[in-house]
Amino acid sequence: MQRSRTEKKIGFLPLLEKLVPHISSVSRPGVFSMAALALLVSAAASATETAPEKAVGISGTGEPVALVDLVPHQLPGAAVDYDLRARLVKVAPGGAINNHPHAGRPGIVRVVSGTVIEYRGSASRTLKVGEFWTETSDVVHWFRNPSTTEGAELWVVDLVPRKK
Repeated sequence: MQRSRTEKKIGFLPLLEKLVPHISSVSRPGVFSMAALALLVSAAASATETAPEKAVGISGTGEPVALVDLVPHQLPGAAVDYDLRARLVKVAPGGAINNHPHAGRPGIVRVVSGTVIEYRGSASRTLKVGEFWTETSDVVHWFRNPSTTEGAELWVVDLVPRKK
């Protein structure tokens, strides 16, 4: 007895039927071949995606860029009372963040685009892409974007009281 085109078992069909028993019930030839191809590609990809036994091609994992001592912040409660927050803060051309303290809210900020000027009391400094500052318990500061045409972006990571 001659099989129809959809019933003909070709090459990898017996293997596929073992992996996915209902595959031979597919009645449209185009669907079967696409399903089989997707399954084989997926199986092949997952077989080659294994974790290396040690890190490869990684740099910058040694010394930290910055550390903030949490002891001077005298944080009340326990670790479960706080969240470690990471956010991207965008400062429009000419925009500014108002003067604010960091007692009880330690953080590290890195400039990822543009330029900002940070003011601490009467001192100021200009920070460009890749530069950072720490926000320790004694920091009271504000900053602004001096550009009239280019926005600035800051990657801000800070410890904040968990909202209840």
